[in-house]
Amino acid sequence: MPEVVENEKHREREYRHRGRTAQIPIYLGKQLRFFINESDWKVLPMAAVIAALVSLVVRGKVFVNMEGTLMGAFAITCVAIWNGCFNSIQAVCRERAIIKREHRSGMHISSYVAAHMIYQFLLCLMQTVVSIYVMQLTDIGFERMAGFMTPWMMVDIGISMLLVSYAADMLSLLISSISRTTTGAMTVMPFILIFQLVFSGSLIPLPEWIRPLSNCTISTYGIRAIASQCAYNELPLDTVWKTLNDMRDSELEETVTVGRLLELTDSSIVSRYREETIIPAVTAGEAAEFLNIRLPEETDKDLILSDPVSLGEILDLLANSEFVQANKDKGVTLKATMGELIDAFGEEKVKDFVMKKTADAGYKEEYVRTNRNIIGNWLMIGLFIVLFAVLSMVVLEFIDKDKR
Repeated sequence: MPEVVENEKHREREYRHRGRTAQIPIYLGKQLRFFINESDWKVLPMAAVIAALVSLVVRGKVFVNMEGTLMGAFAITCVAIWNGCFNSIQAVCRERAIIKREHRSGMHISSYVAAHMIYQFLLCLMQTVVSIYVMQLTDIGFERMAGFMTPWMMVDIGISMLLVSYAADMLSLLISSISRTTTGAMTVMPFILIFQLVFSGSLIPLPEWIRPLSNCTISTYGIRAIASQCAYNELPLDTVWKTLNDMRDSELEETVTVGRLLELTDSSIVSRYREETIIPAVTAGEAAEFLNIRLPEETDKDLILSDPVSLGEILDLLANSEFVQANKDKGVTLKATMGELIDAFGEEKVKDFVMKKTADAGYKEEYVRTNRNIIGNWLMIGLFIVLFAVLSMVVLEFIDKDKR
């Protein structure tokens, strides 16, 4: 009988001191039971609903112009962060007492966190596949542009979504490791989401003094990666032209005095063109053709009758004219619609000019479509993943000292 007891004690001691790697499948089995029995699977249909709602708003805008693509990158990043945050926000705090007992009995925190990392990665992967599939069904427009890192745009976006979602998941795991109750963890979550989305600095410009905080958010690098993949800098910026076009019937009316027009002739803009020829030199042949008269045969048709006249000479003539000076206070009412002004310069020319200049103004170095830029953003998100996982492990290593 003493022999049996000794053997049981030996087996118990052997179990308690199993290696860290061997304990990971034990924790993975527990996570699988949570997935089935504790309804963790519900995050998958929730991801589908969120993706559908977002894609219904941004479809037809992504891959079309700068503003639509940036909005789409922000929305897709929001979906990924939302999915990741709610995967693990209660994962640790809901079983805090169990973890403490297991730790005291010989189970390793590193094995526990590693199992969570594997399980949460698989969960994020399934959510990403579901989200991308739903976005494709709701016609977000992945087929409008070829992928950059892979031949398929949906795979490119899917990789970025997965990384962002996984990083948000690890952030929530850290919060769950710190929180003593599920209520406390859920209370903190809205503030984390607001910080991640508002301080991304993409759609909402940040003051100069607070801009460095954007480098501490997962969303910043997620938006940069997705916007770069979608060729943000290669697309037009439509907002200004659409606004001008919508104002075609708006009427402009202004009374300008002759004196005010004379003042404008001294502006730096006009000064640049003072040497430009307004009236070219006129030959005898050109004058005869204009007046529709026939010159004698012996007349030299190339004879110059008048020298060319520059803009500066005309302006000086007007400025020194006694008649003009006497009527300086007389006003002229100018009246035109925006559409008439656009047509006067040529609609296509105005459109091309406005869209080109606004696209140049909207160019952002952080959205350049290069391997280095995209991979750099992926690596930064990966750094967040590792950091949050390590911090979770460090926090939980002190769970034995927790008196709660």
